[in-house]
Amino acid sequence: MLSIFVEASCNRYERDECVYCHVYEPLTSLPKSDWHITPQQAQIMADKIIKVEVLNQLAQQEINLTGGEATFNPFIVDIFKIFQTVSPNVCLHTNLDINSEISPRWQRLLAIMELKGRIDITLYPVAWEKQQKPLLRKILKIQNKLLINIVFDSLVDLKNQIQLLVEFFEEGDTLEILTLLKDYHGRVADLVEHQPGCEEAVYTNKMEDIGTFSQSGDFVFGINLLPSFKMDDRGRRALTSNPFPKSNYLLECVAARGSIDTMTVQQNGALTPCCDVGNLKCLPTFGNLLQDAPESLMAQFEVSRRKIASGIAKNRHNLENQRAGEWVEEGIPPYCT
Repeated sequence: MLSIFVEASCNRYERDECVYCHVYEPLTSLPKSDWHITPQQAQIMADKIIKVEVLNQLAQQEINLTGGEATFNPFIVDIFKIFQTVSPNVCLHTNLDINSEISPRWQRLLAIMELKGRIDITLYPVAWEKQQKPLLRKILKIQNKLLINIVFDSLVDLKNQIQLLVEFFEEGDTLEILTLLKDYHGRVADLVEHQPGCEEAVYTNKMEDIGTFSQSGDFVFGINLLPSFKMDDRGRRALTSNPFPKSNYLLECVAARGSIDTMTVQQNGALTPCCDVGNLKCLPTFGNLLQDAPESLMAQFEVSRRKIASGIAKNRHNLENQRAGEWVEEGIPPYCT
């Protein structure tokens, strides 16, 4: 997947959950003039994506337009059209925290769905009843695919958020999806009752054989569960997640092994092969999609891959010698192995 930051602004920045937001900090230092990419910048990116084989391959899988909040970009419909010339699979991620159907943000989503783009959301309990749920009903009358992210602070929080989805899908005729969600809810509820302070390994073992996708008729549904993290004053993610503070939350970096499954294009054009929307503070960059020529990008890929591999080897050594959490000189986050 190719994930592209298209907008820095987010209408949730003044709320308490920003403390744990996994995209907030990297965008706050941008001047307002750079808060959203323009169609001209999107065209530069699109032209280069086609010419760089690894990026083009990722784009054919899917291009995900994200942020911040992508619907705040006033040019998002035109930007969407530009990236549709690169890939048949372009989606947009939104918090769907929209107050009215006459909002320009909602009208942009409607226009994108008319272009056969898929809209995915992150569930926010504080916005669910008044904003998200009514508009999600309307979205599902238009599109037949949906991916929902759940960012959770605790197992109780996860159980409650899944319950919101159970109640939502009980309204419709989607038995298979409801069955999947009730399975999730039952497993999490069991942990909450019997092992509320469990380590991540117990949670993972409990959930490992459950699917992430389900289909009812021609409607395909996916769910993605993401633990939240605290950030330090430098915007660096904690080594442990909020739900599982006893366990180091480690990530396997496939880029260090010569494979790139995900690439994030940050707001300024910088490329990073990251599975957490590009903000783990991994210093080796893979070039800049706005500034660098295709040939330079491809050359930079191998240079940065070797640097990541070196840093990850040191991370493993630190983990094996009770030095978990130390940052190495290559700038590889200590939770990447």
